[in-house]
Amino acid sequence: MNRKKLVIISAVFLLCLLLFMQFGKSREQLALRRSLESKIEAQQKQILILENKYTSAESSKKTPARKQKYNLKDSTAQILAELKLYDLELIDFSSGENELNLNLQGEFKSILSFIYYLETELKFLEIAEFKIKDDSRKLFCFVKLKNELI
Repeated sequence: MNRKKLVIISAVFLLCLLLFMQFGKSREQLALRRSLESKIEAQQKQILILENKYTSAESSKKTPARKQKYNLKDSTAQILAELKLYDLELIDFSSGENELNLNLQGEFKSILSFIYYLETELKFLEIAEFKIKDDSRKLFCFVKLKNELI
């Protein structure tokens, strides 16, 4: 009987010890979770601040650009010079007061790189129309650019 009580007391003591250890681990995990949640909130706030800064910086960059007038003739010369760098063949082009039409021939990657160049480097020109046709080995491309800022 004495031995049976000792085993029961030992089992209860071990069970209490395990529960106490589990409670300690749970508290640590809860504290860690709260800490991580506060870090996430701080990062989200910082992301919002950076997004606001970025959008305001982008809008401030675009505002002076809209005030400037760009010469379409100079831009046309620059674009035609860039065609060689992108390994594109100029088939035909026409230019108006605020419009430039290009008919090009080349590979898909070259055309894609050229369009990326137009969108990133020549922000004052807007791609109004873009058509592409496949002709066996080469692609034909039509690009209509408009200078809305004149």
